Amino acid sequence: MKLLRSAMFWLFFVIPMALGVTYYTMFASDQYETLAHFTIEKNGQGQSDPLGALTGLPGNVSSTRDALIIKDFIESNEVIARTKEDFDLRKIYSRNDKDWLSRLEEDASLEEVAEYWQDKVQVEFDAASGIISLTVLAFEREEAVTVIKAILRESEELVNKLSEKSRQDSLVFAKKELKNAETNLKKARQNVRVFRDKEQALSPEKHAESKLNLVESLEAERAKAESTLQSLKLSFPDISPKVIEAKNIVIALKQQIVKERSRSSYITGKNSKTMSMIISKHEELLTEQGFAEKSYESALLNLEKARIDATKKQRYLSVIVNPTLPDEPAKPNQPNDFIVLFLACLLLWGILSLIVASIKDHVGWT
Repeated sequence: MKLLRSAMFWLFFVIPMALGVTYYTMFASDQYETLAHFTIEKNGQGQSDPLGALTGLPGNVSSTRDALIIKDFIESNEVIARTKEDFDLRKIYSRNDKDWLSRLEEDASLEEVAEYWQDKVQVEFDAASGIISLTVLAFEREEAVTVIKAILRESEELVNKLSEKSRQDSLVFAKKELKNAETNLKKARQNVRVFRDKEQALSPEKHAESKLNLVESLEAERAKAESTLQSLKLSFPDISPKVIEAKNIVIALKQQIVKERSRSSYITGKNSKTMSMIISKHEELLTEQGFAEKSYESALLNLEKARIDATKKQRYLSVIVNPTLPDEPAKPNQPNDFIVLFLACLLLWGILSLIVASIKDHVGWT
């Protein structure tokens, strides 16, 4: 049993530890790391974050969404395809002079290339500050800077495309709203015109007012005629031609007043309607026309704003920390690598020792 424990110690601790130390000290290729920090800025006010509104913390749904889109883009095969003109990924990472554990196989599949790329490119997004941290590893310091600058350029182009699509969508929507507002305005004006032609009055309100003024004028004439009639009765008998003529004038005025009052109250015809109904309907149509005019003016302003916005960027990539040439390789980091290797080997040996001890107690080994 002691021989088994000794063999396990050598097999799962000493030998792996020795192989790891040999690899890190003699074979591991240097890898240089460069980084950049950037944010996705947006002109104007964005859509409010509901959680931020509840907690009182600043937030922006649109900026967060754009940042996550950029993060997925950098980690995907899409960025590899778009950066072919800037650098050859296989040429940079498939060098035969680099150790086989670190380099990319020349005949690697697309899936293997994507997995390798995600190991060399790290993207972190801080939702609180909105800052995106981009880190790139390469075997040569100049190549690390070349790769990260190409990624930043393609990311900025993607942000511009996202912004352009949003601006064009807003412009198309504004044009559509203006067309609808124009149609509604034409319809409202046509309804007013048809109503006035049907009622044969440009303004039923003024028409009614003129009728009332006419009735008031007739009332005044009737009062004057009655006064004249009373004066004549004092001087002449009722059968006098002057009295009879005065009576006829009074009667005629009364009949005219009744007739004009009837006209001012309602209009007769195939469909009798009161003047108040006509005025109410006219005012309703004028209100609809006024609302359509205001909607049309608002649509014009929105279209002009959309056209102005279409000529300028709504979102742009703002680099906070520019990438620089690294002085020393980030990998292999021998002190940390040795510590991790030691702990891993120790853990492996300890776990297997516990498994063997458990089996021994179960079967009764001695």
